[in-house]
Amino acid sequence: MKSSLTLMGLGSLFLATSGVAMAAPADDAFAPTASLVTQDSTEAPGVTYDPSLAAVIRRWAREGVFLRASLTDQYARNTTGGVDQDGSNVGQFNFGADLDLDKLWGVRGGSFHVTVYRDYGHGLNHDTTGTFTKQQYIYKNEYTRLHLGLFAYEQKLMDDRLDLILGRLGTTSYYGKLSANCQFQAATTCGLPRQINAQSSFSLLPSATWGINARFKPTQETYVETGVFEVNPDAAPGNGLDFSTADSTGVTVPVEWGWARGGAKVEHPFALKFGGFMSTASHTDPFYNTAGQSRGLYGGTARNADSKRAGLYAMGERVVWRPEAHSKRELNLFGGVVQQLEVEEIMRQQVYGGAVMTGPFAARPQDTLGFQVSYFDMTDKERAYLRDARLRAGGTGSNDPHQYAFELNYGWHAAPGVIVMPNVQYIVHPDNSGIPKTPVLPGNLFAFGLDVQLNFGSMIGLKRDAGD
Repeated sequence: MKSSLTLMGLGSLFLATSGVAMAAPADDAFAPTASLVTQDSTEAPGVTYDPSLAAVIRRWAREGVFLRASLTDQYARNTTGGVDQDGSNVGQFNFGADLDLDKLWGVRGGSFHVTVYRDYGHGLNHDTTGTFTKQQYIYKNEYTRLHLGLFAYEQKLMDDRLDLILGRLGTTSYYGKLSANCQFQAATTCGLPRQINAQSSFSLLPSATWGINARFKPTQETYVETGVFEVNPDAAPGNGLDFSTADSTGVTVPVEWGWARGGAKVEHPFALKFGGFMSTASHTDPFYNTAGQSRGLYGGTARNADSKRAGLYAMGERVVWRPEAHSKRELNLFGGVVQQLEVEEIMRQQVYGGAVMTGPFAARPQDTLGFQVSYFDMTDKERAYLRDARLRAGGTGSNDPHQYAFELNYGWHAAPGVIVMPNVQYIVHPDNSGIPKTPVLPGNLFAFGLDVQLNFGSMIGLKRDAGD
């Protein structure tokens, strides 16, 4: 073994994390391109840490065991619009480890990743507004329990040009992502566009399923990526320890091509991505029940859709301004489009765009100011279903098929590893697909929110190398 770590030491480190947790990546899953190399850094003035524990954690990270943990808590309240008005608080705590098997056991290019999650609360859209778009992105599922999510082996080959990962994965960790998209609380783009998240049969951590993913870099700035991921509806309510595929309903196969230019020497970093997906898993028709009648008017069980799920997307981002070359203060513009290729869905198209200003004030170089807007086009079948369900409940009216969702926020980096982000959200022509059995035809929706993110590793100076 190349490391001096012992099994007893690993056990002690695990117990230590119950009091002080470690660093977490920006998203809810390990990013396979990140390096496990770490650096020491000075602690924030005025913040007291256990220096001996911090030193041990950083040393073990350098030796090949990188612990990470984070807590995200999001509050949202709508004062107008939606099916009803109320407030809700949701959150997620996750902790895990990335093991560099080269440093630990000499397995060149090998690593292992594990993450355990605990979600709590119900999202505002789940209980109150009923919208397809979520006012809190962190809400993953309604089951409050410890849940084993990511559990996977990764192998890099061909001088790191080929990256393979196999195990219990979330499809959403690898496709349709831009760096700016999770600078917001609403789930219109984080961690990927809402339409892909909801209508592609992608698995989403913590509800991991079996999968294999491969990314190949033909050049330093381009890559092509594909994989095969199990679709298993029983993954969400379980604790993640059932590795059986007995309840699988099919597989999803995504593919993505990307071109990205970044790094400290690039004045205007950018990323451009094109992708698509196809799923063999069955899904249901929005309008018809199994008897071929309107489910909104007559109830019953939704019949299976005739088509398979498939879609295409394109997206990109570019830093268009910096006060001086290589400054960390910057203006990043982003945008994209997602097109569903079948009509048995809630939405058939999403078009989105926005901007994130990092360092809006020279005295606050890490703070962010973000604005985004998404347009959604509702399918005719979903609109007809909601109309009929409203009639059955004693109401009238049809939803407008054209929906617009806006968010404006400010991300205050209060201390290393601590981000507080107040935000306001507005939806024009909101749907009520999440709460269809209501006489209410929702009016325009206004909500305010507060997002608090704690990265415990950053608090003690644990950092990742920028990687490739």
